[in-house]
Order: sequence, then C-alpha cells, then structure tokens
Amino acid sequence: MESPRDAHLSPSPEAARMLQEMLLRDLREADGPDLPEEQLRSNDQLQQDEILALEAIYGDNLNIFGEKSVPRSFQIHVHCEIPDGISVSTELQSVDDYPDNQFTFSVKHLAPISLTCLMPPSYPSHHPPYFSLGVQWLDSVKVSTLCHMLDSIWAQQSGQEVVFEWVQWLQSSTLSHLGFDGGIIIRKSDCPVAPVDARVVGEILSVEEVVQQLISYDEEQCLETFRRGLHVCTICFSEHPGIDFVELPCRHYYCWRCMETYSKLHVKEGSVLKLVCPDDKCGCSIPPKLLKKLLGDAGFERWERLVFQKTLDSRADVAYCPRCETACLADEDSAQCSNCLFTFCVRCRNRRHVGERCMTPEEKLISVQEREKARNLSKGNAGRKVSASDIFSIKEILRSSVMCPHCGFAISRVSGCDQMLCRNCEKSFCYACGKPSSQGHTSEQCKIDREKLRVKVEVNDVVRNMQKELKLALSRAHPCPGCRQPNFKVGNNNHIFCETCRVHCCALCHTVVRKSKEHYGPRGCKQHTVDPDFV
Repeated sequence: MESPRDAHLSPSPEAARMLQEMLLRDLREADGPDLPEEQLRSNDQLQQDEILALEAIYGDNLNIFGEKSVPRSFQIHVHCEIPDGISVSTELQSVDDYPDNQFTFSVKHLAPISLTCLMPPSYPSHHPPYFSLGVQWLDSVKVSTLCHMLDSIWAQQSGQEVVFEWVQWLQSSTLSHLGFDGGIIIRKSDCPVAPVDARVVGEILSVEEVVQQLISYDEEQCLETFRRGLHVCTICFSEHPGIDFVELPCRHYYCWRCMETYSKLHVKEGSVLKLVCPDDKCGCSIPPKLLKKLLGDAGFERWERLVFQKTLDSRADVAYCPRCETACLADEDSAQCSNCLFTFCVRCRNRRHVGERCMTPEEKLISVQEREKARNLSKGNAGRKVSASDIFSIKEILRSSVMCPHCGFAISRVSGCDQMLCRNCEKSFCYACGKPSSQGHTSEQCKIDREKLRVKVEVNDVVRNMQKELKLALSRAHPCPGCRQPNFKVGNNNHIFCETCRVHCCALCHTVVRKSKEHYGPRGCKQHTVDPDFV
C-alpha cells in the first residue's frame, strides 16, 4: 500500500460529522435494539480487535478519529489495484489542441478512495458500521453504486466483522464493477437527476479539474516511488538513492553531482547552447530555475550573459560598434551605434562609405601599418615595422577558411566531411560550397552541383577565349576595296586576292592592283612587310 502524503489524503471532517449525525438520528428514532451488557462488551472487544488488525494491515493509510473515543470512527484510504497502470479517457470542453475534445493519458497511480466508518455499539452483532465514501475521480452516481455494493456485502455476512471485506472489495473490484477494466472514462454524468446516496461525500468537480488532479497525483506518486529506490546514473554509472537525482522535464534522471559538473563545464567553456539534456537523442533544454541551483549565483549570471551574447551573435542583422563594442541593429550594410552614435560599415567595420568599395583585410592591415609608421616618424623614431608574414598569415587564413553563411564567422576545417557546425551560432552549413545545410543538400548533391559549376566555368572560359581570338583575328584582316570583305595576308605578302569579287588588292594602300609589277617596286608599295600585330 502507498502512504498518503498529500492534503487530499487527510481525514475528512465532513465525513466524520456526517456519520455522527447518522448515529444521533438513529438513536433518537430508537432504531437500534436494546442489547444486553454482555453482548455490548463482546461487540466492543470485536471492534477493538478489528481496528488493531486494520491498523496492522494498512498502517499509515488508516486514520483513527480519537484513540479512546466511543463510538469508534476511522478513515481508510483504499488504493485500487492497477499493477500495469491504466488509461484514462475524457471529454474536454473547448480545447484547441484536441479538436474532437478527446483526451487520453495513462496513469500508474489513482487517487485513493476514502472510506470513513463509525462503529455503533450494535456492530457487528446486529448493525453494520455507518460509512461514507469519497472518490474524487468518480461522479456521485457511480459512488452511489459502490455504497449499495458495500450494503450487499454486509447483507451476505451479517453479524460478522465486515470492514476488511469492504476494503478488499474496493481495492480489487471497484474498476471491474464500474466497467473500467479496459480503461477509465471520465465524463459528465449522463443522468444529472439520478438519485445520489446520502453517504457520498466530496466536492463536485468539473471534468478538467478531475483530469488535473489525476495527473498531478500520478506524477507525485511516481516521483515519490523513484525517490525511495536506488538507481544507476547513466553518466557516471554509479548507484545512488533517488533523492540524489535531478529530474529534467523530458523525464530523464541524472545524479546531482554529474549534472552539476556537466553544467559548470559548459558554462566555463562558453558552450551554453549545448547545455541541454545529456541524452544524445533528447536535446531538451534545462529549466533556468534548475540551472540556478546547479550553477550557483555567479555561474548563473555568467550563463545568462553568455546566452544573451550567443543570441545576438547568431543574428545576421546585429553588428558590434568598432569603438565601444555595443550591439547595434544593422540596416543592410551599415549600422549606427546607440551608445556613441558612430555610423559604420558592418562589412569592414570602418566609417560608413556610401558608393565606395570596402577595404580587404590585407589593405586594411597595410593602411594601419602606414598610419602607424607616419605617427612614429612624426615622433622622431621609425617604430616597429609590421612584417610581411603578418599579411601572408591573414591571406592564408582567408584562403583556407569559409565564412559561416548564418553569422559570418570564419571557420577553417582541419579534417572530416563537408558538413560543418558553426561554434558561434550552432548552425550547420556545407564547407565545400558555403551554403546553409538543408534536407536536400547532401554531400553527393553538392559534388554534382560543383561539377556542373566547374563545367559551366570551363565552357565560359573556352567561349571567352574563342571570342578574344576571333576579335584579334578580325583586327588583323584587310577589307577588300571593292566589296569590303575581310581578307587575310599569306605570311608577309601584301598582295591579297579577294575570293568574293575576284580582284587583287594591296594590304598597305587598300587599292585594287591591276598589274603587280607596276604597283610594287621602289616607287610603289612594298610587297612584303610585317604587320605590327605580329611584332
């Protein structure tokens, strides 16, 4: 049996008062027979023995109202037997998440049935105990059927102690008697005007309130059961009592020492975005309230600061002022600092330059070097020169790194595949093409796309070279003076024959040649010369 640890398991004053009123009413009406003194003593001894037996069997689930009070009264919390748990189905009103208003869940523990009894002097020889029943997850009509069933059990064994039989029946047969073998169904009563037994006690709750109480009670009892046992932590593989474990919202449990070390390590290294449930397939976030207990005040403040910083860094529209390092909201390629009112370019972090090209890191380094050199010369010393290896180092870094497409963080790959995870914004991208990772963007598809791009670039280069050669060839052609058809010289010979109009012409003077002996010679054009393009 489970020990009651909740407020709703405490003795019900309403039930005890009801039983007292029932006893007084029967005494006024002289309903009970006049019993001899010997029979009264025998009944009293039987009652005392029965209460002792009940106390030994049910322990903390039995609450006696006054140890020496007469008549004797007590309350027993009866837990229905559901060794494998049971499903609960209900109909809710106006629930957006459940359009059919059907809500089903499973519980391993049901709130107990409160059986309050008062033993009159004539029990067990002539009268049964006065009793009342309270069940929070049943409506009054169903509880009334349970009361009638207890009456029938007394009728079958009149004159004998019956409380233990009542408890046993409620514990083992309540669900089957109500037709709940396959699961409990909670709904508004179909017969709102049906007669209700006067021995039914308890508030009338709505369906939503009943569901909430069932879930809360089940969670509390599961947690209490877990804390009473010994369990193995899946991080350190050591056995600890349940009270030394931390429960996460995803229902994973880890020992306090491992979770404390795990949390402090992530905060110390700055990887606060990875501070989630240690289970590889879970990834559930740890509540801030729990983190504050694990990290302490100083660690929790650092965690808050790092999370805020990571959140800003992961946004593409946030840039930091190069003067005071204040976070600024970028508008396209420029931003204005709200602290020092400095307007700067978010790409090169220099003063805003509309219509001008951004300086590359190499150019910026050279510019800084020149300014530093001029400043040192003005002070009378040459100063320290920045070596060329600094520029080469920057060039090498830029050559061997890829910018994250999400946050612009430079990442260099040492080994492994093309799927990269940015440590700054915790988002993945393809190292080969620099594009964000997507469901359809695989390594094979990326290789195919890059091969297509390479072929396209090569074709464009070939076409571009052919166009250059054609342009160069056309610049060397000599137009025919008659039909303007371009013609080419044969070697260094200036005498050209036009195949189109079938005439001879000179490449130097661009005239028709009637007789070559008269046109070429000491007084005419030279027949053999080298074009300037061939020099």
